[in-house]
Amino acid sequence: MGGGGSSSSNTTTNTKNVSGQNAIDGDNLGVAVSGVSDSTLNITATDHGAVDKAFAFGEQTLDFASDTVDESFAFAGDALDESYEFASGAMSESLGLVERNTDNSLKFAAGALNEFSSTNSENLQMMAGLAGNQAAQNTENLAKLTELAKFKQDNGQSALNKQQLILMAVIVLVLGFVLVKAVGK
Repeated sequence: MGGGGSSSSNTTTNTKNVSGQNAIDGDNLGVAVSGVSDSTLNITATDHGAVDKAFAFGEQTLDFASDTVDESFAFAGDALDESYEFASGAMSESLGLVERNTDNSLKFAAGALNEFSSTNSENLQMMAGLAGNQAAQNTENLAKLTELAKFKQDNGQSALNKQQLILMAVIVLVLGFVLVKAVGK
């Protein structure tokens, strides 16, 4: 068996990939650099003022929105003021119309009362005259009935019979009824 020996091996591999291109994958801002191996590149990327313009645009947008809100509030305030003035004017006109209507109604009612009170007065005078005439008629009818009763006491001396007496009583009742109705109105 053999004696011992030793052996060793050491391998170092250095790989240098050289490509003169940058990756063109993704957003490269439209720049492709090639053939620049072992070179120093000073690259300045610019947005050509896009960010500043975006901030300026945002500021203008906020100013516009603020102005729009201010103008909207001013418009709403003016609309509210005009609505209040319109409503106030309409209310005043309505109250004036109601007042004129009430005055005209009261004048009409006063005229109607005057007209009907004179008519009622004439009617009452006519009823009083009728009542006086009816009283005279009733007195005359009672006198006739008294005369009839005297004839009845004469034991048939009278030319009137029982039917005529009933007829006279009915006439008196009808006249009394008419009198009561006439005076009751």
